[in-house]
Amino acid sequence: MQNRDKKNKPAGPKRPPSPASPPVELAPGRPYVGLKSVSFGSFIFEQMVDRVQGDVFNGDLVPVLDRHGRVFGWGFYNGASRIALRMVSHGSAEPDESFIAQRVRQAVMLRRQTLGLDSCTDSYRLIHSEGDGLSGLVADKFADYVVIELFSIAMHRRIEMIEDAIVDSGVSVREFIIRADERVCKQEGFTLDRRQLDRKDRQVVITENGVKFNVRLARMHKTGFFCDQRDNRLALTALTPGKRMLDIACYTGGFSCYATAVGKAASVQGVDLDEKALEVAQQNAALNGARIDFTHRDAFDFLREAAQSGKQWDVVVVDPSKFVPNRTMMDVGLRKYADLNRLALSVVAPGGVILTCSCSGLVDQATFVQVLDGASRSAGRKMRIFRISGAAGDHPFGPDAPEASYLKAVWARVE
Repeated sequence: MQNRDKKNKPAGPKRPPSPASPPVELAPGRPYVGLKSVSFGSFIFEQMVDRVQGDVFNGDLVPVLDRHGRVFGWGFYNGASRIALRMVSHGSAEPDESFIAQRVRQAVMLRRQTLGLDSCTDSYRLIHSEGDGLSGLVADKFADYVVIELFSIAMHRRIEMIEDAIVDSGVSVREFIIRADERVCKQEGFTLDRRQLDRKDRQVVITENGVKFNVRLARMHKTGFFCDQRDNRLALTALTPGKRMLDIACYTGGFSCYATAVGKAASVQGVDLDEKALEVAQQNAALNGARIDFTHRDAFDFLREAAQSGKQWDVVVVDPSKFVPNRTMMDVGLRKYADLNRLALSVVAPGGVILTCSCSGLVDQATFVQVLDGASRSAGRKMRIFRISGAAGDHPFGPDAPEASYLKAVWARVE
């Protein structure tokens, strides 16, 4: 692993050092990154970098200096990425790389001791990137498998250290599965090796609040299953007894299976455009002895036709994929949210309930509610919002980065 990483060329371009001398905390000739301005948070973007002094390799842990030459903090550098620095700490004290193991232990303790997740499920998010102080790293536990998703070259270089830390924290691991999106690999400048690319179709049956799910660990979206909606799936079951439910963008049937197996819904219909996801959804329904009507259709087309034919449901769940993956897609994404919710509201029976979600971190709660207000006006319906929730507790975020609270789940009575 380390020999391969030494092939990385020094990051660049480099700029001449400023007149300010390196601070006394640094040894003479110590490489560092200097900033034009500082920003407390997990990310320092490339436009904020003033200079790179010395041979700094992509993925290195380096001191970060403010414009006066003082140590502002320490971070993982990548000159090939838009995110030039993923901050590890602030202040002059230098962390050694044992901090990774310490933060992994703290992350596991949150899930097991504070949240007590082992009492209700054998599957949850172990490490939630910036929320656990490990930017660029996500790890989900599915029974005795752990799926790691990488978003930075720094974490890729330290993958073996991360695996050891997870095992040392007391997590029983049958096998690690490493994943990374091709786009992320290209942006960050790393590739998965042959071992990591050995993606046989590993499958495991997990249990969550008594509901069983088959999870394909290597071939589905993200790490294979969305643990973030766990609490919302369970909460929905209080509203579904004897009701007709529609699950839009149902993926592998999470809400649908809960509503049928736990919530005793009279009928459930799930709609999704992903054929592979629906195959797993059918398996999940069978695992739980649930009768669910899954439909392979585009959500917009399905809702448009349902509204035209006068179909209505007592409970409607809308949980689409991320419509706003980056700021350039903001306007287009918000229009998609507006259109999808306008159509969904038109098929909610009077007095029924809609649970509508956005997993776009760039869309804050106030903006999403504003979009829903416009959608309800266009649909000629009145929304009485009685609850707004987010991701389950195994997806923490820091007060310095509230935007990391990405999931918005709006619950409303529709009149």
